[in-house]
Amino acid sequence: MADRQTPAATAAGGVQWRARVASLLEIAGAVATVGSMILVVEICRELLTADPDTGRLDGLVLTTVATAVLALALQIAGRTLSRQAAQLTQELFHAGVAARLRARPAARSLHAAWRAQSTTLGGDIASAGVMVGRAGSELVSAVLVFVLSIGYLFWVDWLMALVTLAPILLGFVTFGVISARFFKEMKDEYVASIGAVDAVRPTIGLDARINRAGARARTAAVARTSARRLAEATDGFSDFFQVRIGALLGGRAIAEIAFSPLTVLVFVLCGGALMVRADSLAPGDLVPFLVVGAGLAAPLLASTYYMEEVGEGKKATARLTAFAAGAPAPAEGDKAAPAEGDQQATDLAEQNAPADDFGLELPERGVLTVIEPTPEGSDRVADWIKADTPAERFAAVEAEPAVVLGPVGAYITADRPGGTERDAERAARTAGVHDTVTAFPRGYDSVVGTEVSLSYPELQRLALARVVAAEEHGVVLLDQRAFGGDTGVLRAAVDELRERAAVVVLSPGPSAVTDGRLAVMEAGRVVESGTHEELLREGGRYAALLGGHPDTPQALPAASRTATSQEGSR
Repeated sequence: MADRQTPAATAAGGVQWRARVASLLEIAGAVATVGSMILVVEICRELLTADPDTGRLDGLVLTTVATAVLALALQIAGRTLSRQAAQLTQELFHAGVAARLRARPAARSLHAAWRAQSTTLGGDIASAGVMVGRAGSELVSAVLVFVLSIGYLFWVDWLMALVTLAPILLGFVTFGVISARFFKEMKDEYVASIGAVDAVRPTIGLDARINRAGARARTAAVARTSARRLAEATDGFSDFFQVRIGALLGGRAIAEIAFSPLTVLVFVLCGGALMVRADSLAPGDLVPFLVVGAGLAAPLLASTYYMEEVGEGKKATARLTAFAAGAPAPAEGDKAAPAEGDQQATDLAEQNAPADDFGLELPERGVLTVIEPTPEGSDRVADWIKADTPAERFAAVEAEPAVVLGPVGAYITADRPGGTERDAERAARTAGVHDTVTAFPRGYDSVVGTEVSLSYPELQRLALARVVAAEEHGVVLLDQRAFGGDTGVLRAAVDELRERAAVVVLSPGPSAVTDGRLAVMEAGRVVESGTHEELLREGGRYAALLGGHPDTPQALPAASRTATSQEGSR
């Protein structure tokens, strides 16, 4: 039987062919662009002749228009495919990063890493998209336009081509020399300047600080002296840095002046006048250098900027690939496991892995509410359920903030094959997040991570909407800490899911959900189990948690509510 490609492999293939075709179209567009410029030059040269050929002029004009239209069409098609490739690239990296953070039992250390690196990773995803969607293909186009233009000028007259290139080469040499000098001096003098700052930090021995006569006065004197020296050293470093940066910016300014069309025109006119007077160049042959030469700086400068973007994109791609590869999404049928190569997550999984099932028994369908007063105990229960359930049958909304990336609607229906926006909207209404989504610039098409940013409570509601939208799950874990004081959403989700999954509600205290069976845990073991009414009649630990109120609790106690509200507002 033929191998079936995964969605990620299919998307990667879509990126590759779009990027390749876009590059080919950019190359063809660059050739057509240079061709149209050359045709314009030929029209000018024909007009400057003593007896212009009307028929040839008409042919050149029609050919020029057709070539320009072709170049525009090729560039539009290439840019369209490049943008599609960029979007697919960003979606792939979104999925890879989210899979690492979402699919592991010991994901809490990774969630902490995500909170610390989310800005960096988000910027890396954008840089990778820019590289694929614009910088790569446009770099090829800019370089090709420059090379073809130079080739044409050398074909007309090689000596005049050198005159045209002189200011550009002068700018490159000037900026290169200044940059090399800058980095050499920075390498040597920067270390010395920073060392001078470090050397004047106040150092006061222990014996001079405690229980000695005059210790306070001596400490104050040392601090004043060190503060004065530190100010002098800092001023010296500031002067050094300003001089070096000024020299670098000055060199860049000289280079950009040399690249400017005006500078090139001055060189062309002066050099061309001398060559025309020496009868080594026909006056009409100056036209290519005036028209094409004046525009050489544009593709050259563009190529330098695109090279920087490509370099940043490659670094970003390497970082994202390494991060996502640390914990690939589990294959169908596999149980979730700690991320390979992530020692912190692996150690955490080993420390928290329970030796048994705590005395818990999960139902086939319906609701099980687990009351575990300690956050560590709740985390251990969640890890055990996740590790004991095949990954494709498990879904959860945990206390840790959910990882939501990419288009909102696609995220909600990711576990529902063929899911539509109507399915996403229905699930979002159940999760209490529909109004939030409709307020986004593009509604359910808005992209989280680039177009919109979300608070932790909003992230949890979207994660709940994804769980609700899924066609089937074996076990659904809902941590009441993720919902703060909004327990109505939790109850609505339980009502939606209870007939098609085993719903486990983790609660730090009296639960908002009292249907089905309840299990009260203490010191890592189940101490009471039964229905709400049965546990109340027993008058044990569960009844004590309710504080003598036999009615169904509608909210968390004050201490738990405060803790969860702090969790949601981080």
